[in-house]
Amino acid sequence: MPVRVKQFIHFKISIVKNTIITLFIVVSAFTSSHAQHVMGIVVESDNDGKEIPIIGANVFFPGTSVGTATDALGMFHIHPPDTSAKKIIISYIGYVNDTVSAVGTSIKVILKKTVTLKEVIVQGQKADSYISTMNPLKTEVLTTTELRKNACCNLAESFESNPTVDVSFTDAVTGAKKIQMLGLSGIYVQTMTDVLPTIRGLAINNGMNWIPGPWVESIQLNKGTGSVANGFESITGQINVELKKPETAERLFINMYGNSDGRGELNLQFAHRFNKKLSTLLLASGSGMQNAQDKNGDTFKDQPDFKQTQLMNRWKYALGKHIEGMFGVKWIYDLRNGGQQSGSAVNGGKLYQTQMEVNRQEVFYKSSYNPTKEYQSLGLQLSGVNHDQKGFFGLKNYSGKEQTLYTNLIWQSIIGNTKQKYRLGATFLADHSTEVFDTIYAGYKNNIPGAFYEYTFDDLKNFSLVLGLRTDYVNEKFQLTPRLHVRYKIFKNTTLRMSGGRGFRFTNLFAENPAIMATSRKIVVTEKLKEESAWNAGINATQNFYINNREASLSFDFYRTQFDNQVVLDYDQSPQFIYVNNLHGQSFANSFQASFNFFLIEKFEIRLAYKYNDVQQTLHDQLMQKAFSPLHRALFNAAYSKLLHWKFDGTVQWVGSQRIPSTVGNPEEFRIPEKSPSYFRVLGQVTYIKHQWEFYIGGENLNDFQQKDAIISASEPFGPYFDSSLVWGPLTGRTFYAGIRFTLK
Repeated sequence: MPVRVKQFIHFKISIVKNTIITLFIVVSAFTSSHAQHVMGIVVESDNDGKEIPIIGANVFFPGTSVGTATDALGMFHIHPPDTSAKKIIISYIGYVNDTVSAVGTSIKVILKKTVTLKEVIVQGQKADSYISTMNPLKTEVLTTTELRKNACCNLAESFESNPTVDVSFTDAVTGAKKIQMLGLSGIYVQTMTDVLPTIRGLAINNGMNWIPGPWVESIQLNKGTGSVANGFESITGQINVELKKPETAERLFINMYGNSDGRGELNLQFAHRFNKKLSTLLLASGSGMQNAQDKNGDTFKDQPDFKQTQLMNRWKYALGKHIEGMFGVKWIYDLRNGGQQSGSAVNGGKLYQTQMEVNRQEVFYKSSYNPTKEYQSLGLQLSGVNHDQKGFFGLKNYSGKEQTLYTNLIWQSIIGNTKQKYRLGATFLADHSTEVFDTIYAGYKNNIPGAFYEYTFDDLKNFSLVLGLRTDYVNEKFQLTPRLHVRYKIFKNTTLRMSGGRGFRFTNLFAENPAIMATSRKIVVTEKLKEESAWNAGINATQNFYINNREASLSFDFYRTQFDNQVVLDYDQSPQFIYVNNLHGQSFANSFQASFNFFLIEKFEIRLAYKYNDVQQTLHDQLMQKAFSPLHRALFNAAYSKLLHWKFDGTVQWVGSQRIPSTVGNPEEFRIPEKSPSYFRVLGQVTYIKHQWEFYIGGENLNDFQQKDAIISASEPFGPYFDSSLVWGPLTGRTFYAGIRFTLK
């Protein structure tokens, strides 16, 4: 990139920093006019009483041309043509029209289905994932249908058909997977469960393996910095996982899965509603793999053997009309054994083996108090984690412990009318984490109080703005975290979004980088590691339209992340060392993505996406392309539903060439190229649905592409050149799977 262009972008980032803080002061004091408007939601009620939003319902004032349609969440906003307009009509094909009072800003309309003639079948189509049109934050919603396109054994495996999140292996021994967003590691993404920050700390990498896919109701993906009400850790994005709720979940759900590599999984779900005010949900999951294979013949297991068990119990309650809450507990046990296969090692029969054992307990509590004024609420969020993991890598031992307590108190109300809202609150995070690998100690002990204020302006038509500021007392100093999100509807179906803000986080050196433990390289921490901090700014344009009366959308976005400080792992300085230090110089990521979704024919959805990620980092005083970060990626997904019984899904991923750290200092036989080839991965699945049953079969990596010689010096794992950390591609070959789902509503 030309120097002048870099200087220009850096100048723009600086402007964003100053502008956000200035706007916060100005806009927080601003109040708008009290213009009349009507706001509400349109839903239908299924046989179990569950309310489902109706998308695209017509809302209009009778006898006028003033009208609108409900969005992807069933919401609508409309201004009356004059003071005499007192009624609105809601209509939708296949439902009885309803006329309601046009007074208020919290209207709920429940439409009833019309009598359906036996000779007529009305069928609709809805995208499996979509971008919310009303949210100022660019929010991509992944529905249950989208999640079931893949085997979806856990959250880490739920993004194969999604272009926003990328998944890859961390190394060739542990089997751990990592995600990337905006070209950067998933450690810079704030991952939450029901808006509680749970996948963090020592669980930052493996935590996604501990959320089974069948437990998930939906996933919301936000690019860029998130809301200040959720904390300070969001830098490149937020992933919020909505788990199934006790009051709406199926009474019984069973999912059984097995694949050709010997992996099996069983998921069970039981829900019971005692009455309208009390319900519970029990979730259980067990999975494992024994006798893992060595298809490439390097004496190491392609994937580790593992045993994993998870139990979760959630309760939902309501006290009167104004108080409701949810609480629950979760227990996780995970044991993984990797390394060399028995009887196939040299070195006098001594085997290089790895083990990681995790015991984790989680508790949470959420409640809300809603006064008589519907636009006001007081919320309390509590969560606690006790995490203990230990293991070994060859002759080196590892242990990690973490205890976390998170509290968040939020008050929400309006300024004048619902065009202007605000949230303010206080948080406290007690976060104690320690790691010991061999003779190296890493960790932190934080007790962080914080406070935040967030202002939202929405003209209920074309413009909305969210401006937030939080302050946290960290290491005897205050850290400011400003964030800004703007949405502007340029035309009826064209939405422009802009965002900017700052985030910071603390590093768990070994949990975030398990690859550095599965190597003979010597780890050298050159200085005391500081918290990582960065600014992120981005812009998104989304165009919704129709092709032959079928829905389509086109989206472009560009985001830049620029670090003030970053914990840097330098593999390039020497192939026998890994140098760990704070950032000295520049580190940034420029990410561009274009995606196109449309229905080619009825029930046949196509998704195309392309990404360009330019990620640069200063290593030993040189700015260079970050290793294992491809410049180019592309994705093609096709999903077809034939009538009511059959579903077909296929995905093709293309990953461009990646830079590999230099191994020039090694002897010739232990060197590898410094650039990887580009490659494709092909996935497919067929599902047959009959009443409460779903039967699915599929395959992953159907083109059987696999990184060859992923381990350097595999025959001498205790020698000076052993290295399993230089992984850029798939480690397992072609895999087939099959499964059964049973649902009792």
